[in-house]
Amino acid sequence: MDSQIATNIISIAIALITLGAVIVAIKAISENRKQAKVNWAHSQQQATEERKHQIRPIMAPEKEIFNKSMMVSDPDPSKRVNRELYISGQRIDWSWPSPISIDLRNMGNGPALNLHGILYGNEDTNQSQFVSWDNIPVEARSPITVELKHPSDLSLFHGDMVNDKHVLYDKSPDSPTNPWVSRIARLTLTYHDLFGTKYVSVFHYTIEHRWIHVVTEEITGNPARDLKELNTQKIQGPKYSAPPIPTLN
Repeated sequence: MDSQIATNIISIAIALITLGAVIVAIKAISENRKQAKVNWAHSQQQATEERKHQIRPIMAPEKEIFNKSMMVSDPDPSKRVNRELYISGQRIDWSWPSPISIDLRNMGNGPALNLHGILYGNEDTNQSQFVSWDNIPVEARSPITVELKHPSDLSLFHGDMVNDKHVLYDKSPDSPTNPWVSRIARLTLTYHDLFGTKYVSVFHYTIEHRWIHVVTEEITGNPARDLKELNTQKIQGPKYSAPPIPTLN
């Protein structure tokens, strides 16, 4: 009798051990499957990021803004004067009435689509700035000359930001670490890649007519907005949801 009880106890113990081993094995298989899914998702994300990097556009200005001149007409020939884009101190004349041109180059490996640009200066009115909307696609490693002109539809001011952190013009006080001569104007460019990812590139324009790179990065946010979308959003104003309709209990 005692031996039968002992045998039964041993059998139960073996069954419990076997059951425990099966449970551990099932849990291990489940964890392995979860980890495999995580690894697969991570590898897919890496592959997507790698493809995006391989075809990422990078827009940048190539040359200084070309100086233009024009004869200001007057019935009296003695009062006719030659007017130039650059005024005293090599500053930009923000009241210049004609379009200006800036030579850009796509330094990236993919085409730049939906290219928009704003050259913003220290004038208080947004109609004094120079804007270029909806430029043609720019192939990889290729140049483009964009024409910027005074806008009639620009609602963005100097303090408005792209990507919630990059102002259109830096009006901070003159200082040794951030001198005004190094930022007489600020060029902001936004553009898309083939995946629809949006990017922003920002450059300061100096008194020596040189470009200083500030930032180039992906535009994030939900939704991510380029320059034209930000301007359209500001024209339309904020949208408010209607209050919920009260219900009778």
